[in-house]
Amino acid sequence: MKRTMDKSELGLGTWQFGPSHGFWIDQDQRSSRAVLKLALKAGIRHFDTAPSYGNGLSEQLLSSVIQTRDQVQLASKFMPKKPELVRIDVQKSLGRLKTDYLDILYLHWPSSRLALKPVMSAACSLIKEGLVRQVGACNIPISYLRELEDLPITVLQIPCSLLWDRSIAQYRQYAHDHGMALVGYSPLGLGLLGGNHPSPPEDGRKDLYVFRPEAYAHYRNLLDLLSRLAERKGCTSAQLALLWARSQGFSTIVAGSRNEEQLRQLIYTSHLELDEEEISLLDERAEALTSYAPSSWDNYFGHRW
Repeated sequence: MKRTMDKSELGLGTWQFGPSHGFWIDQDQRSSRAVLKLALKAGIRHFDTAPSYGNGLSEQLLSSVIQTRDQVQLASKFMPKKPELVRIDVQKSLGRLKTDYLDILYLHWPSSRLALKPVMSAACSLIKEGLVRQVGACNIPISYLRELEDLPITVLQIPCSLLWDRSIAQYRQYAHDHGMALVGYSPLGLGLLGGNHPSPPEDGRKDLYVFRPEAYAHYRNLLDLLSRLAERKGCTSAQLALLWARSQGFSTIVAGSRNEEQLRQLIYTSHLELDEEEISLLDERAEALTSYAPSSWDNYFGHRW
């Protein structure tokens, strides 16, 4: 039995277009616009952004390329602050995106020091105003979600790479039980599954757990397996990593590309398939690696609450 996924379920993430938190510091806007244009031409309709991606630059780049609003799905985010600031933040995003509404508004990196219920209630109130179509939560512990179950939160977004797979099944079950769409992001593990990395990158990724001594050998083993399977399949390691993510039951996979060639490779995965043996081999290597991953969301990406 093989698992497949239609191209329409591939979305484009735009974090890499707006340098932030020490990531993607050398991205140029010309390449970013070229990627966006190719995505639209290829039929990608789901675009994920956030104000924190380059202090609004990512949202501005999107608005400079998108011409027909009703043919795309725009998802942006807000950082939890005070309830009265949620509407203001969303209006700023709408201004940068040059649109009247967001298809999805995500709570972004919730803080354990903040009462989330009033903030999320304020976000959900924007549905009635027509400023947002759906409200979701990104990078949120399930224990927090249980406190918000009486609110119309309909989308969950979590990492979906082989570098962070040990809780995917738990979130998939939660989303299913509560009638929520499950969106995955960073299927290439911030680019760390796309090739050979003999040393940590010279950016914020160097702090990820995979480069710690106890985890690094397992990370290398995973890269070696990806390389061997990709060679056998006639594809790249990045394509294989995306195919694995596409086998995990997400409604949409949000992948990032810094240039047109990277995006072409990801789009081409619609013509490829993984068999059960390949998925099982990758599952085993991922399980061995992620047993060393910190339990906290924040530690995975170097953030702190």
